[in-house]
Amino acid sequence: QAGAICLESQNHTPGVALTVRGNAAGNNYHLTWTPTARRDDALWQDNRATEMGAEAVAILLAKNETPYSVVEAATSRTGIDFWLGEDPDFYFQRKARLEISGIRSGSDAAIARRVREKLVQTNQSDRSQTAVYVIVVEFSRPVAEIRVK
Repeated sequence: QAGAICLESQNHTPGVALTVRGNAAGNNYHLTWTPTARRDDALWQDNRATEMGAEAVAILLAKNETPYSVVEAATSRTGIDFWLGEDPDFYFQRKARLEISGIRSGSDAAIARRVREKLVQTNQSDRSQTAVYVIVVEFSRPVAEIRVK
């Protein structure tokens, strides 16, 4: 629902193309959803909808653009949102890390800045010695930038 609200707030309709850039450049997806009722907007604060909407899109992208799926929510002070693993039915694999951010409407410079910020933020969990994926979802175009560290 949060992702749908973000996309609809930018005047997108179901079936809009999501452009993927960065380490997965060239892959595009058509996003489909059940249209929301305008009253649903009142259930979400803008920042919360953007955060949760980006998580929804990024979790699907992680499954399709990496060898992993989300298997565990990360704890605080790790600098990441989720741990990734090879088998979504088996928890605590911690094969890679995933950090996600959302931008409701922003420029390419804003996306690049957010990617850099998030890559630095993930340093908190570098002791895991696993790859980290940063996915920033921008809803106005829509675009997803994927970077691997």
